Amino acid sequence: MNSASESTVGVNTGILSVSDTVQPYIQKAMNKYHFNLAATPVSLFVPTNRPKGVEIQPKLSRHARNNILLAPGSFNPPTKRRHQFNIVAWFTFADPDDIVLTREKKYGDIILPQQLRYKMFAQVPELALMIASGWLHLLLGDMDGHIEVLRSMTDLIKESELDVKLVGFLGGDKLSMMSEPHLPSVFLTEWGPVDEFMIVNARRPVDFYSTGRDSDSRSGRPIDIPGCTKWEREVQAGDLEIVTEQERSLGVLWVCKALTVPGQPVIRFRASESSASNGISSTKIRQIMSESPDEELYEMLRDKVFSVELLVEWMLEHRKGSQTEALIEKLQ
Repeated sequence: MNSASESTVGVNTGILSVSDTVQPYIQKAMNKYHFNLAATPVSLFVPTNRPKGVEIQPKLSRHARNNILLAPGSFNPPTKRRHQFNIVAWFTFADPDDIVLTREKKYGDIILPQQLRYKMFAQVPELALMIASGWLHLLLGDMDGHIEVLRSMTDLIKESELDVKLVGFLGGDKLSMMSEPHLPSVFLTEWGPVDEFMIVNARRPVDFYSTGRDSDSRSGRPIDIPGCTKWEREVQAGDLEIVTEQERSLGVLWVCKALTVPGQPVIRFRASESSASNGISSTKIRQIMSESPDEELYEMLRDKVFSVELLVEWMLEHRKGSQTEALIEKLQ
């Protein structure tokens, strides 16, 4: 159930008359999906205080490939990690509360409500502009529904004779040289029919990339993954200076195919020696939330999470509620 301060965009919104953007395709795909009454509803989280008069951006290109990124995760809480990708739309899905509860994580006893996690995104001015401009989309529903809607949206864009790919964004711990990508430890099959996956070095480096261990240390070639084709260096087209800068900041681009996953999606890996997450540890953040005294929460979290004021306000109320429950239980 949505809070009073937020709303969602779903089947009743109507098609937006915006040319060359993803908006009308999103709405048409949602309309199509919602004819299946048995399906879990899929909608977009819409903040109340959206910036006004923001132009819908970016535009779909008729002369270059359009990447549409899906980046799911717990976001418990949303952290200040930064990524740079050439994409036309970014869809983020914060796992529902009951799914987060099933994740066995250290200091994972505090679960932020999904609506709060989205509100923490939306209160950041830069992200609020991205949402208002149609570049960033926050999804409500379940993973199966999201994949179905986004797959349908991507296919509709293809019908308009545009080059488009639906790309799943993987964390650094989701692919391993110890497991084929269809097995439960990785389980890329649960994503459904995406066109590609993108993975970058996370705070904990991937186990299949280390120039010191590789037989071809000069090229920094990743170690091949079971169930996938051999990694190949992808030669990027475009301005050499821009490509060089991308490789310097994001990492060298390597490509393989996941042969054991239906559709054999491409996996692209940015091999970088540096972290893509600014060194921010979700485990450390959860430890602060669990152990730090009330008066230290703000200072300890303000450089690590979005909308720290909102998080601290919720944390203080959560702690009061927990203390009250503990007292009542003790008195019974």
